[in-house]
Amino acid sequence: MSTVAQNRRARRPQEFKPLVSVIVCAYSDERLGQLRETIASLRDQTYATGDIVVIVDHNPALHEQLRTLTADGGRVAPNSGDRGLADARNSGIALARGEIVAFIDDDARADNGWLQRLVECYRDPAVIAAGGRIEPVWEGGRKPAWLPDEFLWVVGCTYRGMPKRRRIMRNMIGCNMSFRSEVFASVGRFDTAIGRLANQPLGGEETEICIRALNHWPDKKIVYTPDAVVYHHASRSRQTLGYFARRCYFEGVSKVIVRRLWGAAGTSSELNYLSRSLPRAIRRDVRNVIFLRDVPAALSRIGAIALGVGAVGAGFGAGMFRERGRRH
Repeated sequence: MSTVAQNRRARRPQEFKPLVSVIVCAYSDERLGQLRETIASLRDQTYATGDIVVIVDHNPALHEQLRTLTADGGRVAPNSGDRGLADARNSGIALARGEIVAFIDDDARADNGWLQRLVECYRDPAVIAAGGRIEPVWEGGRKPAWLPDEFLWVVGCTYRGMPKRRRIMRNMIGCNMSFRSEVFASVGRFDTAIGRLANQPLGGEETEICIRALNHWPDKKIVYTPDAVVYHHASRSRQTLGYFARRCYFEGVSKVIVRRLWGAAGTSSELNYLSRSLPRAIRRDVRNVIFLRDVPAALSRIGAIALGVGAVGAGFGAGMFRERGRRH
């Protein structure tokens, strides 16, 4: 081989094709149709999904219905731990074969370029985790007029105030996230004391493991890339003020646990959200009221912001009270 040919070959970029495991956690027979759509979207990726793992959370009947997935190259297994999302995810991690482990909810559908765009983030060796945008699909066809876009995290979706371009972030939202497998090998798995359990909408386990990983590797980073998109079903049951207030309350409870574990890092992003994103939302709707633009909806959104902040505060206060009780 000539020297010129050798130099050209040396300059070619190495092929970057890590194996990706995608973990889907399921618990309800009612979501079976949506789960099948989730699996179909994973099989339609532009980047080959080499390993699909469906973890069934203590529902033998659903497990039996999903056995046909194994014939198509997917794997179905029960949650080997206690009931709840964190242990279900941990059961999937134990079975994952990939160098990258991605997560999507059982009521979400991935854009066909989802995995490709997540994987591209890992070309940078400093990236230990990557997540993307989550678009709501509203049961009934439209978002409730009273729900501010800044509170779309309540239904597990990307909310106004998140970046519109690729950016380093503290943590990801669970419906659209991925990690290098070495994260779990080095810092452990999801904290089961924090995560969602049945109808109790706790959260924060994604935040906690991200902070734990960044604390372990201060020179590494987590990336948010909005072009990696999934579409998340927002059921009617999650479009009520009752669910909204309850979800906000338990978010406050969860933040106390994360703050106990990691100090100020556990609420740094939330303080920025409170001091910047929500005041902007209020100013926007105050202007709508002043200029007589859809006044009832604008007033209802201002009220929802007040309710949401109050509920988070109440949950945070209740969590602090419990923490003091634990120490005494």
